[in-house]
Amino acid sequence: MSRFTSFLLLSMLATAPASFTWGAGVERLTVDFDYVKSLAAERAANDYKPPEAPRLPRKLRDLDYNDYREIEFRADASLWGGEQALPFQLRFYHRGGANSQRVLLHETSATHVQEIPFREEFFNYRALEDPGRMRSDSGYAGFRVHYALNRPEAMDELVSFLGSSYFRALAPGNIYGLSARGLALDAALPGRAEEFPDFVSFWIRKPTADAESLEWFALLDSPSVAGAYAFTIDPGHETVMTVRVALYWRNAVADPGWAPLTSMFWFGENSDRPANTLRPEVHDSDGLWIETADAGRQWQPLQRVAHARITDIPTSSLRGFGLIQRDRAFANYQDLEAGYHRRPSAWVEPLEDWGPGQLRLSELPTDSEYHDNVVAYWRPDQPVAAGDESHFSYRLIWGDQPPPASLAQVTATRHGHDGEGRPMWWVDFAGENLAQLAPSDFGADLQIGGDAEVVHQALEALPDGAGWRVIIVTNARPTAGLTCTLRQGPDAISETWRLPTSSS
Repeated sequence: MSRFTSFLLLSMLATAPASFTWGAGVERLTVDFDYVKSLAAERAANDYKPPEAPRLPRKLRDLDYNDYREIEFRADASLWGGEQALPFQLRFYHRGGANSQRVLLHETSATHVQEIPFREEFFNYRALEDPGRMRSDSGYAGFRVHYALNRPEAMDELVSFLGSSYFRALAPGNIYGLSARGLALDAALPGRAEEFPDFVSFWIRKPTADAESLEWFALLDSPSVAGAYAFTIDPGHETVMTVRVALYWRNAVADPGWAPLTSMFWFGENSDRPANTLRPEVHDSDGLWIETADAGRQWQPLQRVAHARITDIPTSSLRGFGLIQRDRAFANYQDLEAGYHRRPSAWVEPLEDWGPGQLRLSELPTDSEYHDNVVAYWRPDQPVAAGDESHFSYRLIWGDQPPPASLAQVTATRHGHDGEGRPMWWVDFAGENLAQLAPSDFGADLQIGGDAEVVHQALEALPDGAGWRVIIVTNARPTAGLTCTLRQGPDAISETWRLPTSSS
């Protein structure tokens, strides 16, 4: 394809301060989802080749986490900033340390595309001073999109792609917490190493001056699969991402995971607090929320586990799932720095019928807040084989919580034992539909599996009309599941609280 200077290159030069130059070639090419799908299919038809990139100077390769944070992208170098002041702007992550892998970044328009070259002058290295010589094709480790999310005069971070296929997004008032991923491969199989696909290339469409959304495409690759992704992000009261996916399989995979979410749960109201800890709770998410056509809405609180635990929930017709930070009260965290009460929730809504499958939740033990130990994703019943294709799409909603349901919700789960040492739970429900009800108007429907039995249950009103508490005592810890649903006659008036079929 011929290369030539165009209005696109001139617009990029106008974006950066006068001392910055981009100097990238421009191609006449239309990049859309079909184009990236063709690249993915071509890759999958050939043997996998690990990504290549110019070698980094040793000083950058050896950076630890704190040293890496010394490298700061200069806000005045933002792509689409400066005199253009477009509604969305791009900033880039430097390669180094744990983020040494290169991704190729491109700016596209309706008819043109050009690679975004690396420039040292876009960064402040602060205490690192001279990091070593870098080339224009050294590339970046990832990118961030900035937008006037919280107030018109400030360009806040909206979404971030950094490392493998991980990405995070924010809604107004949020700070970063859980992550989404492009794909999970064998993420929860004991004794089997997880495979981490990488986003290796991005094409980000330049927005117009009045744009309310931003679109980009991504190419994913790994030994087992190549894939094409199309993202559209619409910020607002909640940040909504629409994701289209096409996967082309090189190899069979035992446990493929669609729309994976990754989070951290160390301890909460339903688990013991570690010694010498002021904070009552520490987690990025406190529960898994599921909706299916047959079982309706279900809430499973996350728990602190001593051993790895996998929960599979059959989903003949999935309507949505998410890892949710439902508890929004600062008093329940008492953390002045981490701000766990401001961490976003993420909710996945399939845009077509994904067919029969399972919602898989994997919980791992942890002794700190610094490692993600919770993964949730949907897995198809039909296994994938070499040569197969998978196509699906979904809406990913980031914010304080998904749209409110008409049913009452679980607001707290606590666990302990009664005076005879029997397992005991206190489950709080709240919702506008409960406000005018008396105990005689409804009841708690408990279902327990296996050999355990419910030996006592009670329903008590919470103070100030805040909801109702169900008290449950069993003769043994349920190993085959325990659920609780508030019902008025035969009709459910709450979501279903559930414990997994096996507990540690």
